[in-house]
Amino acid sequence: MACILKRKSVIAVSFIAAFLFLLVVRLVNEVNFPLLLNCFGQPGTKWIPFSYTYRRPLRTHYGYINVRTQEPLQLDCNLCAIVSNSGQMVGQKVGNEIDQSSCIWRMNNAPTKGYEEDVGRMTMIRVVSHTSVPLLLKNPDYFFKEANATIYVIWGPFRNMRKDGNGIVYNMLKKTVDLYPKAQIYVTTEKRMSYCDGVFKKETGKDRF
Repeated sequence: MACILKRKSVIAVSFIAAFLFLLVVRLVNEVNFPLLLNCFGQPGTKWIPFSYTYRRPLRTHYGYINVRTQEPLQLDCNLCAIVSNSGQMVGQKVGNEIDQSSCIWRMNNAPTKGYEEDVGRMTMIRVVSHTSVPLLLKNPDYFFKEANATIYVIWGPFRNMRKDGNGIVYNMLKKTVDLYPKAQIYVTTEKRMSYCDGVFKKETGKDRF
């Protein structure tokens, strides 16, 4: 009896060890195991031992700083969809096409709920004007809840974005990340904002602020 129990224990340990080995190899080398995947309800795929898929490294954008961590934005996009918040989007029925993009950019507090067929469901990045921040804060759970993986890039004049306690908008954002620690909120640096203002003036002949 003891011998049988010992044999069963050895078999169980061997099975667990084999499973962990296959899992590690799968994670490191992206090997697909048809039988193992089928156990979890996944379709069988071709097994290519020690295959490797190249992952593009994230680019560091030093002009955008995380309000909570003070680290620069890391992002790399292959195919971008920049979605207008204009009412002209209603009836366009391009939601599915937009959602197929690797990076989906939206402006300010432009809604998606109720307009999915026209503008899509997914949002990766929201570019938000300093004047629109209060609009986001009217519904913070919707925009900044933990399940929301959206990156927010806030831009505005230095007087509103300064970090010395006198920046009205920056102070709002600091309170927001205190309440929602997982919110990914970035602000433009003064140098980056000056560059953008220069581009705007060159293109339009007008000062932004």
